[in-house]
Amino acid sequence: MRKVFDALKYAVIMAFCIFLFVKTDCKAYAADWYISPSGNDSNAGTSTSAPFKSLMRAQEAASSGDTVYIMGSTYNDFGIAAKDNNYNYVNEFTKSNITYRAYTSKDVPVFDFSRVPTDKRVAAFHIKSGVKGVYFLCFKVTGVPIGNQKQSECFRVEGNATFNQITCFDAQANGFYFCNNGSGECIKCDAYNLNTPNRTSNSNTDGFGAHGQSVAFRQCRAWACGDDGFDCITSKGANTFEYCWAFDMRKGGDSNGFKIGGYGTGKVPNTVPVHTVTHCIAVNNASNGFYANHQPGQSANWTNNVAYGNSGSNYNMLERVSPSDSKDIPGTREFLRCNISLNGKVSNVGKGTKVGSCSWNSSYNCANDDFESLDASQLSAPRGANGVLPNINFMKPVSGSDLKDIGYYVN
Repeated sequence: MRKVFDALKYAVIMAFCIFLFVKTDCKAYAADWYISPSGNDSNAGTSTSAPFKSLMRAQEAASSGDTVYIMGSTYNDFGIAAKDNNYNYVNEFTKSNITYRAYTSKDVPVFDFSRVPTDKRVAAFHIKSGVKGVYFLCFKVTGVPIGNQKQSECFRVEGNATFNQITCFDAQANGFYFCNNGSGECIKCDAYNLNTPNRTSNSNTDGFGAHGQSVAFRQCRAWACGDDGFDCITSKGANTFEYCWAFDMRKGGDSNGFKIGGYGTGKVPNTVPVHTVTHCIAVNNASNGFYANHQPGQSANWTNNVAYGNSGSNYNMLERVSPSDSKDIPGTREFLRCNISLNGKVSNVGKGTKVGSCSWNSSYNCANDDFESLDASQLSAPRGANGVLPNINFMKPVSGSDLKDIGYYVN
């Protein structure tokens, strides 16, 4: 009996030692890599003094769990990593669980794609289908061209990726474009001045597009884009929009702040997803602020949002009868609670839609003097430390207003 006990004890001790060895060994082999515009892809890439030049060389060297540090300055010398019949993929990400981040937030890197050829559509960054857990932190993307193509993208996500403090600006492309089975998260990201001089291609320059599986957008901003700020037409998954702002979409495209739902002539999934739009702001868009976009079912739960001065409607809850009946009807299945609308109409709210404690349907008195400020220029102010949204008081109810318990500023 004693021999059995000793053997069992020895086995447990050995198993524990193997566990510690594996855990320590895995941790020890997570590596850091570095790139710089002045680097060289023949360098070791393991230090700031001998960095690689390109992201693709760093990806080649990296393994799951590694981090690629992007040193400051402007990157504008690119090859084409991959291509197909439609696209030039300037950077194509084929490995999972790698982080690509600024070396320091005090010197934010900029990727300028203005010299990339446009014989095909351009995807500046392509996260390939099946790739998971890619993380991008704190850099900027600009200059993505379109040429005579129908559309281009700063980020084309067909796998799974998270974006934190990434900015897409001054480009002729969609900003963040999740498609097919693409999924992930955008946190504290901005997309602005994305538009083209061509009306057809301008209708394909959204700030944020969720057209695949589920995506969460938190503390993101879109403004001055050619099409919509946030768009999730043809989405197969339920998307979340939380503390996001969309304003000044007036460049000739659809020009909605939040276009939530709809399938056009596309295939409707067996289960129509219900999205979440909460604590968001839509201002001065040429079409609708918040739009259900012909959803063949409930588009979203809309809570604690603020809409101001949108030329079409502040809230437009237009639905379709069902996935098999494309007749447009006033929304009968939406859920709206604690929303505020000022200087714009609320339309297509049909019988059956639940509307609770919203400024237009209750005993609220909603007027300009109910708010501390109507200065929408606050919305494009610089972000704060660690990428937090700027501190604003736009459409914040004044002390004593009967609106103080609804809207964006209420947790």
